[in-house]
This record gives sequence, structure tokens and C-alpha cells, in this order.
Amino acid sequence: MITYGSEVVIARPPGDVWPYLVERDKQAQWSDVPMEPLTEGPLQPGSRMRLSFGQGPLRATLTLEISALDPNERMAFTTVSQGGIHWEGEYRLAPADGMGTRLSQQGTLRFSGLWRLVEPIVGAEIRRGEVAELEKLKAILEQVPEPQPTT
Repeated sequence: MITYGSEVVIARPPGDVWPYLVERDKQAQWSDVPMEPLTEGPLQPGSRMRLSFGQGPLRATLTLEISALDPNERMAFTTVSQGGIHWEGEYRLAPADGMGTRLSQQGTLRFSGLWRLVEPIVGAEIRRGEVAELEKLKAILEQVPEPQPTT
């Protein structure tokens, strides 16, 4: 089993960070894993998406289901079709340092079948990738100008 976890503090309030977790076009700006929605409408518990990662013979396609969605606080997911990998994860947002947001993520991946043979290699790459994605999200959000109040 592979476990991962990381966090960043983003100099933006949770309400500015949240859309980058739940809106597909914004999520695609920082995540290297393309996600294809399988359910219509806005993201909610029970929503499903297909994602693919890896390459060549080490390519996996999984279906994830949103298991919890608490706006501006938490999003959790789990696999419902495994393809050799069972993945559970979550993102948590919490206020930090005045107007900032502490964004953390954690998860576990369990491999079966031939995937077990590459688990140590894949595990190290997943841990590095998850940290890099949060750092990329932080950079994107801290470059976006804050909305100006209308008068």
C-alpha cells in the first residue's frame, strides 16, 4: 500500500481555492491527470469521473466517485472501478494566516495484479507528483489577481 500526504499554504481565502478543486477547467490547470466527467451537472457526492495515467503497459484507467463534498472545506474520493488500483484520497481546506488557506491532501493506493510488481517505483513517483501538483496550484492562485469590489 502506498500512502501520501502534503500541504501548502496559499495566500488566498478558501473560497478562491475551492473552485480549483471542483471545476474541471480550473482543475486541469494544475493537475497532470486528465479527468473525464461521467455524470452530468455540478460535482456532488456520487459524481463520477474517469481518469487515466501512466504510459505504455503501465497505463491505468480508473473511475473515481466523489464520496464527500463540503464546500470550501473538504473533497474526498474513492475508486469504484479499480483496474488493478484502489485509490482513496481527500483534499482539506482550512483558514490559515489571516486570509490564506492551508490546503492538504492525503490518500492511499492499494495495488493488485501486475501493478504490485511496480508498486515501489510508482509509489515514489506518485508522492513526488502529488507534492508538485499542490505547488503548481499555489503558484497559479497566487498569480491570479484578487477580485476587485464593484462600486
